[in-house]
Amino acid sequence: MLPNSLRTGERVREVMDAYGAMIYRLAYARTLNRSDAEDVFQEVMLRYVKQDQPFKDDQHEKAWLIRVACNVSIHIVKSAWYRRTVSLEHAPLPDVQENADIDDDLLDAMARLSPKYRVPIHLFYFEDMTVEEISLALARKPSTVRTQLTRGREHLKRYLIEGGCTE
Repeated sequence: MLPNSLRTGERVREVMDAYGAMIYRLAYARTLNRSDAEDVFQEVMLRYVKQDQPFKDDQHEKAWLIRVACNVSIHIVKSAWYRRTVSLEHAPLPDVQENADIDDDLLDAMARLSPKYRVPIHLFYFEDMTVEEISLALARKPSTVRTQLTRGREHLKRYLIEGGCTE
């Protein structure tokens, strides 16, 4: 167990170093906007600091961070403010070392996916999480995650090969 007393400056820095990039990329995958992703990241870290329940282990802590990032992202995307804003064009993905060698067409296709497919695909391929870890983090059945991965891959294939997809 990680006692609450460790969730101060040093522990927060450790969590930011270990999971900060993952939280930001996940938030960006959900919101498709850098400033919103930064807001999500800040909100997740603030909630982490305020969290008073201990975590069982590092996996539980990571799953909690992913779940909170998803929930905060959903809240932002569904907000009236977000729905009323009009984007001139999608911003490029953040300059993250891991994304340097990813094809722009693939990133564009990922951005066009519905979040219910985009998030599991992001976690599976970009964060190297297993189906079981994703199901725990997203509070979904493993069979649901496998189905969303399969359907997400089909949509990506259509986007990339056929140039479009109807959900």
